[in-house]
Amino acid sequence: MTSPEIQEDVSRDAIAAAFQNAMASHLRSHVPGTNINEQTFLASDYLNQFHELVMLLEALPVDPSAFGPDLHRWNAVDYEEHFNRSALDNKDLAIAAYRRAPEKVREQFDSAVARLQAEALRVVAAVAQALDSQNDLAMTCSGAASRLRVLIDDANAIANGYVSEDDGGKGPKRKQITIDTLFRLRKR
Repeated sequence: MTSPEIQEDVSRDAIAAAFQNAMASHLRSHVPGTNINEQTFLASDYLNQFHELVMLLEALPVDPSAFGPDLHRWNAVDYEEHFNRSALDNKDLAIAAYRRAPEKVREQFDSAVARLQAEALRVVAAVAQALDSQNDLAMTCSGAASRLRVLIDDANAIANGYVSEDDGGKGPKRKQITIDTLFRLRKR
């Protein structure tokens, strides 16, 4: 039994919250100089696999026989697997930070990545079919790359803290990302 002079009016939830804040502060102290965003605890390097798919889609119409096998082998990996396979020095920190990312930010990011992965799989299947038939390969690849870029930009905006929890993701930084994306799509 605890003696009265040691007892405190602190709930378990308050203790857990204090511990989580201390962990976040500790992680945040290791983040400067890395590829991990200090506010979101996310690393946009994860999105490189999707950038690579976009580059592949851009190269494919130029030399289908050289890049076709790469398209057939492409597959998405989840965040932790990506960093586990990575040669980055701070890959363990990236995984630990992701696990402790603010809940709403991580939910937004994971949702954006799920949309991106689903579209990437659709794109790979559609382009593989166009590759086999040689029908409108350039147009198919161009449209697919454009769709993926929009979804990559969305996930990247979340990872880099451009989507605020307070404004539902409709704040000035998010609006600028959307405007930049639309102008880029119009240029293509």
